[in-house]
Amino acid sequence: MHLASYSLMTEFVIKHVLPGMKVAEIGAYNVNGTFRPLFAHCHYVGLDIVAGPNVDRVVAQYDFGKDEFDAVVSGSTMEHVEDIYAWAQAVVALAVPGGLVCVIAPHTWGEHKHPLDCWRILPDGMRWLFVKKLGVAELECRAGETDTIFMGRLPLA
Repeated sequence: MHLASYSLMTEFVIKHVLPGMKVAEIGAYNVNGTFRPLFAHCHYVGLDIVAGPNVDRVVAQYDFGKDEFDAVVSGSTMEHVEDIYAWAQAVVALAVPGGLVCVIAPHTWGEHKHPLDCWRILPDGMRWLFVKKLGVAELECRAGETDTIFMGRLPLA
């Protein structure tokens, strides 16, 4: 994670995350920082496909669980996933009806394998994936200096 990603996630927390919410971070393994401090007022669970620092639960690559969290967040992870559609489906499935989704991914960073580096994404790509394909209502989607952020809410039912 880098400062621009942390700053964008801070915006999401200030605008949308309430005390006591149950929050999951996808790709929570602490490589060079974690969002956990931003969610100190919540029930935070770090999920990743491998055990390690900041990981509370190890999950399958494209199966994180269903209807469990009020907010599902991910930053600096999407670019390392081969099948971003299957991954995005798993992210959305983890949120409860009416739950929040926030995904931050780079659009300009150079290659940084961990162990793969597959994608760069802009707002139109985020909208296609989360709004058009998965039915998430857009709250905000924009390109920052180096990263794109998508904030959305799932339908109630």
